[in-house]
Amino acid sequence: MKRSKYVQLSLAASVAMAISGCGPSEKTYEVHKKYNFQSVQQCADEKLPVDICSDAYMKAMAQHRSIAPVYDNQADCDADFVADWCQQDSAGKFIPKLGGFELSADGEVTQSQVDAAKAQVPASQATAAGSGFSGSSLLTGLLIGNMLSSNRNSYSSEPVYRYRDDRGSYSNSTLSQRVSSGSTFNRSNQARYGSSSSYTDSITRSKPVSVASSTSRGGFGSQASARSGWGGSGKSSGGSSS
Repeated sequence: MKRSKYVQLSLAASVAMAISGCGPSEKTYEVHKKYNFQSVQQCADEKLPVDICSDAYMKAMAQHRSIAPVYDNQADCDADFVADWCQQDSAGKFIPKLGGFELSADGEVTQSQVDAAKAQVPASQATAAGSGFSGSSLLTGLLIGNMLSSNRNSYSSEPVYRYRDDRGSYSNSTLSQRVSSGSTFNRSNQARYGSSSSYTDSITRSKPVSVASSTSRGGFGSQASARSGWGGSGKSSGGSSS
C-alpha cells in the first residue's frame, strides 16, 4: 500500500504562563498534525494511545455509514473508487469499503514534555531532534499521545477511502478532500435522485467528528504504512516573576 502523503504539521512557539501567574514561563509548541491510518493497529504502532485509536476508528466508521456514496451497480461505484473495492449492502446497493481513518490532532506540548519523551527514545533519535524535536516518528507519537491523553477534545476523525488519482496511482483520501479537488460522485444515488451539488455540499458540511470518549481496546489489523515526523523548532519564550 502506498504510504499516505496526507500528513500536515505546523510548529510554532508560544508562551505558557504558570497557573499561579507567578514564576518563569515554559516554552511550548503548538501542534497541528494529520495522520492517515488504515487500521487501529497502525495507529497504535505510531505510539498513540490504543483507546484513542479505537475511538477514532469507530467515529470514522459511524460517519462512513452516514455519508458514503451509494450506487445501484458495482461498475459505477468502482468508477469513483477502485475496481473491486466496493461491496454490496443488505439492500443490494453498492458502497465503497472504508479504507481507514484520518486522525487530526491540535494542541500544544511543553518543553518538559519534549524532554520527557526524548528520554524514552534511542539516543540517536533524541540527538537528531536537537533542542526541539524533528524527524523522529517515535518521538512524534509519544508527544501526540501524551497530548491527546490529557485532552481528548483536541482531535477529530474522518473516514478515508481508496481511489485512483488522475495519474492512475492509488491514493487514500477523505470524501471532503476529493470534493475540494473536483469530485462530484454524480453516479451515486444521492446525486442522481437529489442533486450532485447538494450531495457534495453535505459532504463538505460534514465536519470531522470530535472524539471525546474511549471505547474498548483492540486492533483491527497489523499493516503499517503511514509514517511522519516533526519539523521546525521552537523559539525561547520570555520569563516573568511576581
